[in-house]
Amino acid sequence: MRKSNLKRRGVALCGLSVIAAFLFLVGTPAMFADEGTQAEKGGFFSGISKGLSNLTSSNLFSELSPADVGFKPRVKPHFSFTQGYNSNARLGNKQADSAWQARVAPGIGISVPSGKLYTEVDYTYGFSTTQGRKTHANINTHNINALARYDLSEDTLIGVGNNIQLSEVPGEPGEPFVLETATTQVKHRIGPKLTASLTDTLQFFGDKSQSRQNDFVDNGVSLQLPYDATADLSVGPTVTWNIRDFDKLEEKSYWQLQPGVMATYRLGPKTTVGGNFGWSLREFDKKQGNNDTQSELVYGANVNHKLGRKFIWSVSYAKTIVDTFDTGFVFRDTPVSSTLDNLDREFRVLKSHRIGSSATYNLNEKNSFGGFVDFQFISADKKDNITHNTDNDEKAMESGVNYVYRFNRYITFDVLYSFGRRFSAESNPRTRNDYTFHKVSGGVNIAI
Repeated sequence: MRKSNLKRRGVALCGLSVIAAFLFLVGTPAMFADEGTQAEKGGFFSGISKGLSNLTSSNLFSELSPADVGFKPRVKPHFSFTQGYNSNARLGNKQADSAWQARVAPGIGISVPSGKLYTEVDYTYGFSTTQGRKTHANINTHNINALARYDLSEDTLIGVGNNIQLSEVPGEPGEPFVLETATTQVKHRIGPKLTASLTDTLQFFGDKSQSRQNDFVDNGVSLQLPYDATADLSVGPTVTWNIRDFDKLEEKSYWQLQPGVMATYRLGPKTTVGGNFGWSLREFDKKQGNNDTQSELVYGANVNHKLGRKFIWSVSYAKTIVDTFDTGFVFRDTPVSSTLDNLDREFRVLKSHRIGSSATYNLNEKNSFGGFVDFQFISADKKDNITHNTDNDEKAMESGVNYVYRFNRYITFDVLYSFGRRFSAESNPRTRNDYTFHKVSGGVNIAI
């Protein structure tokens, strides 16, 4: 009974959000057609958290110019190869194991621009191997991505996308899964200074392993209303609703509402600052201890700065509520120890403070240097642990430098060194083990 009530309340909130957004969008006349189509800014929130290696939100449906897609259908084969050495391929285990790691990922994409409609389909096969004294792991990955973008009018854009990944959990060979993420987005320019964006994301995760059954369905709706108050300031409200329903782990099923406001301000021709502030309310399907809700303030800030025409620097901070099973790792290019490992699945939710910085220096058209550093501080109460009733309090960091050489417009070569460390809470033996690793890798990317 409680589960059905939870879903009904979540669906009701979602319905109200969608109806309000629909009336708001459809009821607005196109009162500025004489000004022409307004250039997209890469998404109102694209600048937020760019300095964080794994918190960047991408916009699949940003405006595409003829320089990006051309005027005729294209077949675009691509290939990447990376090989390197990792001093600790078994992150978190008490006994570290150094290993060689390699990944080969060929693929092919097809893009078809046709007037107001642009479509694209891409398939990538990935094979990763880790070979050490105690670690022998091979992981196969199949990734299919498709998207379509249609300019309904000068003021309205519609986009749909679907990504399917068949793979094995990073670091856990023999633990296969399928993840499908379907996205629909509508953008409408309400006035010269106001744009509305409504997005629905439906995600299905199927855990095919024998040891775990973590299947879930997650559906989320978000509405963003950025307003260009001045030539330099954009500010507007945002609201996100989502519901996650686990097949077996009902203690983790929940609905969540996150209202807030975000803003960007251009301090000058080379510096942009941004920030967000909001509230996250999460209600679980089942109580854990005496608690069935999670209520937290969420906020963040970032700065992007250009030093001349060659150097770009950014720094970001984010305080968030994160799921202990975050599917973001699926979309990372390399499914082996990179950019802060996955979180502990024993917990329902974790409070996260994360700060990061990145820099890129383009020496010339062929040579680029870059670096990044990330720090994350996470915590969870005993009541949020569904198996052992223990808390979590740990810190993790990762930093690295890289060099990229462009042979030509189709081929690039890169070298990376990264260092990572996790510090576990000494007072809690159930907390994950700490680790330290050094990783050196290099590879080539070919995209025609």
